[in-house]
Amino acid sequence: MVSEIKGTGTHAPQTVDTTVRNKVERTATSNATAATSGDVVTLTDLASRLQRLTDSVRDLPVVDQARVAELRDQIESGRYQVEDGEIADKVAAFEAQLGLRDGR
Repeated sequence: MVSEIKGTGTHAPQTVDTTVRNKVERTATSNATAATSGDVVTLTDLASRLQRLTDSVRDLPVVDQARVAELRDQIESGRYQVEDGEIADKVAAFEAQLGLRDGR
């Protein structure tokens, strides 16, 4: 670990923990050796499932255009109704999930 940091200058501290530096160097050397030795990487079942999930999510649209069009139509026609009670309930539930409901 860094033993001492002094000053508030614009330069980052130059002291680096020797253990961390050695580990980084060993990892870099190990990775270089593995890349040239023909090692095979095998994914676990969980990693494979996560990769498939990532691939399937990548193809989903970021915005639900149908929902946007529906809301736009409701707003333009004056049919959109704001349910303040529902909004307040959802904000309170969200704050409770974040642990922010402590009487503030």
